[in-house]
Amino acid sequence: MNSKFLKTGIAIGILTSAVFVPNDKVFAAEAKRIEKTITVNAINRGYLANATAEIERYVATELKSVYADMAFAQVEEGSYLFVRTEPSKDSDWVGKLSEEDAAKVIGPIGEWTQIQSGNVTGYVKSEYILTGKPAEEKAKAIVLEKKPEINVDAMNEEAAQAVAAECFTYAETKEEEALRLAKEAEEAEKAVQKANAQKGQAVVDYAMQFVGNPYVWGGTSLTNGADCSGFVQSVYANFGIGMPRTSGAMRGVGTEVSYSEAAPGDIICYEGHVGIYMGNGQIVNAIDESHGIGVSSATYTNIITVRRLLQ
Repeated sequence: MNSKFLKTGIAIGILTSAVFVPNDKVFAAEAKRIEKTITVNAINRGYLANATAEIERYVATELKSVYADMAFAQVEEGSYLFVRTEPSKDSDWVGKLSEEDAAKVIGPIGEWTQIQSGNVTGYVKSEYILTGKPAEEKAKAIVLEKKPEINVDAMNEEAAQAVAAECFTYAETKEEEALRLAKEAEEAEKAVQKANAQKGQAVVDYAMQFVGNPYVWGGTSLTNGADCSGFVQSVYANFGIGMPRTSGAMRGVGTEVSYSEAAPGDIICYEGHVGIYMGNGQIVNAIDESHGIGVSSATYTNIITVRRLLQ
């Protein structure tokens, strides 16, 4: 073979090797590029994984804070569940949880569950409370019934607390219950007194229509004439209340009250006489033949008894 061609071949071979066979620097550069790509991808994957975990954790936390720990008593309507100081039926009770009262589970659920409802914290028998998903659904139903415009699934904890104050009732402590019952009794008494006062005033107003009509011994007619007991008997008959015929017998009707407590519509009994108290120290009564039916001082003579029929 010609040496010229041999030299040319060798030269081409060397040049080809220089072009296609990477040296150490090329390898290092490529490795760095690949390493950087892998690192960036790993970081991105890690970021996405962390972000996903954070989102899931946030969602789970928000939903849990709104609904997951809620509890309701499983009792008949109008009944209640005792909340006790200790997980024992022999321990004292600190509050009562009714069917619609909302509570929060603050301890593990076993035979007994520790709950908090309003100012009441204590234990209830687990078999008598609704928890978990059923409690969540009941809470949602209560909120939607009272505030249908709210998206209960989109509420965060702050919004849920604001809604809870408007939608849920809570257990009462023993002291709160006592105060409430005392207040209700007081209000009921005031309502009765107000109603009786209105009735009593109605009796007086009706009786006053006949002022000026004649007094008739033994009479019971409010227009044609009546005596003192006949007048009182006929006035009260208009309100569906039966009365004895004589002033003496009227001393035993209704309930006795003191003169200082006398209210319009009460009757005041004297020796041989009776009248209807008007208030302000006056009575309307059938006085005598000279004066007919008129108004007199309630203390014109000694009072034997004041009787209340409207109560």
